Order: sequence, then C-alpha cells, then structure tokens
Amino acid sequence: MFFIIKILYYTYRFIILLLFARAIMSWFVRDTSHPIVNFVYSFTEPILMPMRNLFDRIGLNMMGIDLSFIATFFGIQLIYTMLMNILMRFIY
Repeated sequence: MFFIIKILYYTYRFIILLLFARAIMSWFVRDTSHPIVNFVYSFTEPILMPMRNLFDRIGLNMMGIDLSFIATFFGIQLIYTMLMNILMRFIY
C-alpha cells in the first residue's frame, strides 16, 4: 500500500512541476522547437485542454488570463488530496 502512495505522490509532484515549468516557459520561451519545451508542452496540453475547452464554452477565456491553468492546478490538488485520504483510510 505504501508503494501505491509513493507512486501517487511522485506522479502528483511531477505533474505539478511540469505545470509550473509550462507557466514559466509561457512567459519567457518563444521558440517551442527545443526538445525540453516540446516535451513539457506535449505532456501538459492533454491535462489543460479539458478545462480550457470548458472555459471556452462558457466564455471565461476572454479576459486575457489563462484561468484553465489555475483551475487545473486546484483540480489536481483536490483529486490528489481525495485519493490520499481514501488510501490512508485503508491503511489505518
């Protein structure tokens, strides 16, 4: 069971790290042909796309701020916390 918790923890940390890397790269990097930039964008785009599509449908992406990133970040934290609580109940 601890192995599953560790995998969940490291997966969560990796996704959050990539999301922050993408946010920072969106401010500074203009050339997306670099392999590292391409990897970060190709990994995080499927994570961000559902929330971006939802915000487009209800008209929240017209403000110039990418709210899908913030909502995805909090959604991942919420899912991680819920899964950890469920797994911890099985242990104790």
